[in-house]
Amino acid sequence: MMPQNPINDDKITQSNGVDGLKLMETLEKIALVEMGNNDFTLSCTPGKIALWFGRLATTDDVCNVLQSIAKIDLSAEHEKEVICSFDEISEYEFKGYTVVSYARSRNGGYKAIFTIPLQNATARTYFIETIMEELKDTDVRKTLHWNGSIPKALFIYNELKKIQNVELFNIRHRDESE
Repeated sequence: MMPQNPINDDKITQSNGVDGLKLMETLEKIALVEMGNNDFTLSCTPGKIALWFGRLATTDDVCNVLQSIAKIDLSAEHEKEVICSFDEISEYEFKGYTVVSYARSRNGGYKAIFTIPLQNATARTYFIETIMEELKDTDVRKTLHWNGSIPKALFIYNELKKIQNVELFNIRHRDESE
C-alpha cells in the first residue's frame, strides 16, 4: 500500500516566497491529503479521515495515529454499531463510548449505535484494543468523522512525522467545478 513516489516535504513546508494569503488560497484548493507508511495510511478530507492498518501494524502504530488525530482535533470520533444485550449497552458507556441510539433487534438483543470520541483516553484505549484484535485476522479499515480541515491534516502529518516513519504521498486538488 506504500506509494512509489512520496511527496517531498519541501513542497508543503516551504512557501518559496509565497505570501500567507496565497498559501491559504492554495490550501483551500486541496481536497485530500494522504499519508502513511507500509503499516498504515490516513486519507484526510474535511469532515472525514479514512484509516487503513495493515496486518503488521503494531499497537504503537495504532496508538500513535489515534493520539495524534485526537491531539489535533478534539471532535474526531468513530461510529460503531453493535448487537448486544441491554446490559451491555452500559458496559460500552463505561468504556467511554457515547450512545447515539438503540432499539430492539429482530434477531434478539439490541442494535446500538455508539460514537467513540478519540479525545476520551478510555474510549481510545478500548478502540485500539478492538483494532488490534481485528488485525489478527485481516487488514483494518476505519472511518473517523471530524471537524478537521486540510491545514489540520498537515498538522497531523507533522505530528506523526515526529514519532513515526510517515510519508506524505498524495495531495488531490479540488476540481474547478466544485
